[in-house]
Amino acid sequence: MGVLSASVSVAKNQQERDALQGWYWYDWANQAFALTVLTVVVPALTASMYNTATGTQSGDSFYALVLGLSSLFVAIVSPVLGAIADRIEIKRKILWAYTIVGVIFTAMMGLAPFLGEGTNYMFLAVCLVIGNIGFAGGNVIYYAFMPYLAEKEDVDHVSSWGYAYGFMGGSTILIVHLGLGLTLGFTPTILAFIFVTSALWWLGWGYQLFLKTPEPKLPSPKEYESTLEAVKDGFSEVTKTFREIKKYKSLSIFLISYLLFFDGVNTIGGMAAAYGESVLRLSTTMNFVLLLMVNIVAIPMTIIGGKAARRFGTKEVLIGALIVYCVVAILAVGFAPLDLDDDHERYDFQYDWNEADSAYELTTLYDRGVDAWVSDSGEGDAKFRDAFMEFLQDDSGNERPSLPIEEATVLASRMMGELDHRFSFSFNGGDLDGERSVGIIHPTMIGDSQLSWWPETLRDNLWEPLGFGVNLQWIMLGTMVGIVMGTVGAQARSMMVMLTPRTKAAEFFGFFGFIGKAAAFIGPIIYSISANLYNSRVAVFTIMIVILAGTALLTRVDLEEGAATAAAIDREAWDSSE
Repeated sequence: MGVLSASVSVAKNQQERDALQGWYWYDWANQAFALTVLTVVVPALTASMYNTATGTQSGDSFYALVLGLSSLFVAIVSPVLGAIADRIEIKRKILWAYTIVGVIFTAMMGLAPFLGEGTNYMFLAVCLVIGNIGFAGGNVIYYAFMPYLAEKEDVDHVSSWGYAYGFMGGSTILIVHLGLGLTLGFTPTILAFIFVTSALWWLGWGYQLFLKTPEPKLPSPKEYESTLEAVKDGFSEVTKTFREIKKYKSLSIFLISYLLFFDGVNTIGGMAAAYGESVLRLSTTMNFVLLLMVNIVAIPMTIIGGKAARRFGTKEVLIGALIVYCVVAILAVGFAPLDLDDDHERYDFQYDWNEADSAYELTTLYDRGVDAWVSDSGEGDAKFRDAFMEFLQDDSGNERPSLPIEEATVLASRMMGELDHRFSFSFNGGDLDGERSVGIIHPTMIGDSQLSWWPETLRDNLWEPLGFGVNLQWIMLGTMVGIVMGTVGAQARSMMVMLTPRTKAAEFFGFFGFIGKAAAFIGPIIYSISANLYNSRVAVFTIMIVILAGTALLTRVDLEEGAATAAAIDREAWDSSE
């Protein structure tokens, strides 16, 4: 209770404390979607389903495209809805509508693991698009409550604690989901349970805002005869704000810089699990553990970031955090699995000699099974199916649990001659002990494409000598991201509050949401295009360049001038209403 009490200490009376507490709980609630669904499960699951259906390793670029499209709707409607919400007291109603949409389609994602190959990833993608509209659109309105809940001098404190609540809530439900997955396996039933409980967590805890946080009062609310009239007025006000943007020089510079750096930060966070699945071939469990660790580290570091912002300046702390993100991107480009060599258990298809049966028994990497690795009809796995499926499945399509020595010998011979695929084989024990084969497009085969020299250099001179496999590399990245992730979000939100007139909060946060969702649309699209034209490592490097550009522009924001302009607009609005 002491920690939670500290988070609402800026409120002056019990009613204000309750209102602020309700606002915090919504961050706690919707992080079940942001963390478990959007960051951990769906990226890796979509990439895995896509890879299996197509027989390729490009699931990360497909997910990037879906993630980008899911943000397009919010980017378009946020400024207009924000302008309407600054004229009618309906912020809570809009937020409730977004919440219900998000909750329903999050629960519906639980059907995807039970659908057939090819259908499953498309259904999951559609649910993601609509579910993310509920999450991202709701956040735009949710942020617009903040100027009414905190004075300008308290925004670093309030924004940081809001993010900390989110990390705590998301981590709590993720621990439950991870425990179930580790205990029972990430079966379709467990995945369905994860999606449904994430939706219920969002709805149950999020309802605290609607119970405790009142509708913000406007100086002169309008009345409209129809919804169409309100929408027209919203468009008119957005157009007017665009024409008058020259009044808000510092805010304009900040929004452009935010578009750039949030583009990069959002893409790194959103694509991490898909990148780990497609490029590094990490296990689902490892992605859960990593992203849980990121959020646990972020809880205290976000609060520390808020205290640092009060002491050293919001802009200065934000710039420092963004520089750390650039270092993270550079390292991520250089992540690479160590050579498989004689590490039998890291091969995709492992054959172990059973003396009693005089046969080699099959185990697949992460116990996923042949069906979860090899596409049934995708063109990318066509050569592999022709060469090897007779050894992996019977005529009915069932997995063959073992091979007699005669067939195993044929497989061992064939796997050395047919290498145009993305998988690996290893034999352990018996006459074939030590026979191993790795396809030329397996993740450990970095190749000679653009930027391949960097992961090769790091693997030969850093990862290999230190014994840092991809799991340890991933943990290092997670620790670095956790240190600064909350600080970037919280301090960016703080700067937005400082530069925003309270009387235009929803509209300006609509622009903030528009910029954020434009970034969430543009960043993944850039990633997808770069990954398809070049490779996934080039895509990550491109994102780092975008963060640097945004950071450079951020240094030109004059917070004092921007805050003074916002205060003058507020005085003008209240004076005209009297």
